[in-house]
Amino acid sequence: MPGFNDSQSRVLHLTWIAFFLTFVSWFNMAPFNTTLMHQLKLTADQINILMICNVALTIPARVIIGSLADLYGPQKVFTGLLLFSGLACIGFSLAQSFEGLLINRLFMGIVGGGFVVGIKMIGEWFPNNKMGMAQGIYAGWGNFGAAAATFSLPLIALPFSIDIGWRVAINFSGFLCLTWAFIYFRF
Repeated sequence: MPGFNDSQSRVLHLTWIAFFLTFVSWFNMAPFNTTLMHQLKLTADQINILMICNVALTIPARVIIGSLADLYGPQKVFTGLLLFSGLACIGFSLAQSFEGLLINRLFMGIVGGGFVVGIKMIGEWFPNNKMGMAQGIYAGWGNFGAAAATFSLPLIALPFSIDIGWRVAINFSGFLCLTWAFIYFRF
């Protein structure tokens, strides 16, 4: 990276990937809305409720998660959030009822609060004259996770039958978060 030392580049890449993966998992339901309606016999209103639940706790979560990052540091908090995200993905993929989906979508709304952790991490590692570029890379690639979920998760589901393909894809996003939690904490 132009103007970044090796440590800054490492932290930046580890952090934007963490943000990217939390956004992949946060947005992992949308590509499967129609599938969920057919497979679990949900109504359009129930899908809309799940989509609202997906963002309902995001704003308070950002305040709480930001406070936790101040208290415990961004490395520990992002690691914990990645673990939480992975488990929420697995829970969502195993749900058999609207209520089970609802609870796990509320949990996923908390994952949407992860944006603030990387802001803190970048703020700690980059001086003011490099902050704008670092934040731009972090936020740009991290936010791309939402788009990546839309076009990649259906491809992951494609080789499987329709009743389990969406579950495999959502589990895969959870597995990526769990794996990255260990990488992020370690490096």
